[in-house]
Amino acid sequence: MKDKIAVIAATVDELGALPHLIKGGDFNIGWKKGWQGKGKGCQLVLIETGIGKVNAAVATSLVIKCWSPSFIVLIGIAGAYPSSGLKMLDIALATEEVYGDEGCMTSSGWLNIQDMETPYLVTESGRLYHRLPLHTPRILQDNPQIVKSGPFVTLSAITGTAERAKELEEIYPGILCENMEGAAVAHVAAMYGIPVVEIRAISNKVGPRERHLWKTREACENVVSLVAAWLL
Repeated sequence: MKDKIAVIAATVDELGALPHLIKGGDFNIGWKKGWQGKGKGCQLVLIETGIGKVNAAVATSLVIKCWSPSFIVLIGIAGAYPSSGLKMLDIALATEEVYGDEGCMTSSGWLNIQDMETPYLVTESGRLYHRLPLHTPRILQDNPQIVKSGPFVTLSAITGTAERAKELEEIYPGILCENMEGAAVAHVAAMYGIPVVEIRAISNKVGPRERHLWKTREACENVVSLVAAWLL
């Protein structure tokens, strides 16, 4: 049987040309629209989840329950942290997703979910706290279009100051970029034992909010081009 692969993104813009390229039909899944077609030796379904953790979690649950994919590919754009070395339009591959603002702020500093000894999920392989491992296929690790691999961080509130960017880099050393959906997708998929691959292109730098400098359209095109070459 061919692999069933679900490609999901927060917005239609981040799916880009993929719905047209798979040459399939569209359908409704819950409150969202999807597209179904064929890829390179696989069946594909594309879903726009909506922005944020809740939309992403519900859409991921619907995809898994309705379609039983072999694995999930989460694509989109992200903001790069200053210490990451990533430039605008670079593409990064996530090795894990981190819940960045789930925990407790105390007078002594930040406590993450693991510090609080409250796992989000207990699986056969152990407890999952604020760090959720992702799948990194060799074909992507060796892809020259992917500039870096490393941890991504998921936040409900986008970082808009240099001070907050520095604070997050100190709390979570090595984070490459931030987004609003990744950890929620990885969390739900882990409940069902389904691997997740996450690929994002850099649309902006994390820090002062300078929306006029963002390269959203170009970043979307970059990540869609890579995914199309891989799966189509």
